[in-house]
Amino acid sequence: MTLWRTHPKRVALLLSAAMFAIPAVTALLVPRPLEQPFGVDFLLYRDAAARWLAGGSYFEPYQLAGPYPITAGDVLYPPVALWLFVPFTVLPAVLWWAIPIGVTAWSVWRLRPNPEWWPLIALCVAWPTTLLKTWTGNPVIWSVTALSLGVIYWWPSVFVLLKPSLFPFALFGANRRSWWIALAVFAAMCVPFGSMWSEWVTTLLNSTGGGILYSTLEVPMLLIPLVAWFGRRR
Repeated sequence: MTLWRTHPKRVALLLSAAMFAIPAVTALLVPRPLEQPFGVDFLLYRDAAARWLAGGSYFEPYQLAGPYPITAGDVLYPPVALWLFVPFTVLPAVLWWAIPIGVTAWSVWRLRPNPEWWPLIALCVAWPTTLLKTWTGNPVIWSVTALSLGVIYWWPSVFVLLKPSLFPFALFGANRRSWWIALAVFAAMCVPFGSMWSEWVTTLLNSTGGGILYSTLEVPMLLIPLVAWFGRRR
C-alpha cells in the first residue's frame, strides 16, 4: 500500500504489463492459438459485400437451406452492417484496423483514467479473445469503436447494434436525446434491406452451437472504453 501511495503510476504500469502474461501463457498452453489466418474475418465480410454488390446473396446458400453448425466462414452479421462492409470493398484494408484501434486508444487517452484502473484496462486488452478478434479483423472491433465514441459523445454507442448479441452495451447514453435520434437514424439505415432481414433471421434459426451467450467472450473488448469511463478523472 505504501508503494502504491508513493508511486501509483509506476505500480499501475507494472501491473498493466503483467496482464500481458495472460496471452503469453495462452500461447504456451493452447496449440496454435492464432491458427486462423490474419484478417480472415475482414476478408469474409469484404467478399460477402462484394458478392452482394454483384447481385449475389449476402448469406451463404447453406445458411438458408437448413440447420448448420456455426463455424469460421459463416456470415452472421445483420444486413445493416453492409453500410460498413461495402466501403471496404474499395478502401485500403489497413483502415479496417487503424480506425478502430486509433479511436479506442484516443478515447482512453481523452478520458485519462486514474492509475488504479490501468491494470483492468490492460487485462481487457490482453484478453485472448480481444487479441484473436483483432487479429482476424472481426467486425466486433467496430462495435468497440462505437462504444469508444459513445463514452465521449453518448449517441455513437447505438451503433454497437452492428452486432445485436452485444445490445446491452448499445444502451449506454440512452438517457440522452441524441441517443434516441441516433437510434432513429440506425432504424432508417435498416429499412433499405427489406427481405434480407427475414433471410438473416433464417440463418440464425438454422444455426447451431451459438445461443444467447455466444458473444460472452467478447465482453472484455467492450469493457475497454467502459472501464476508462468509470475510472476517468472527474
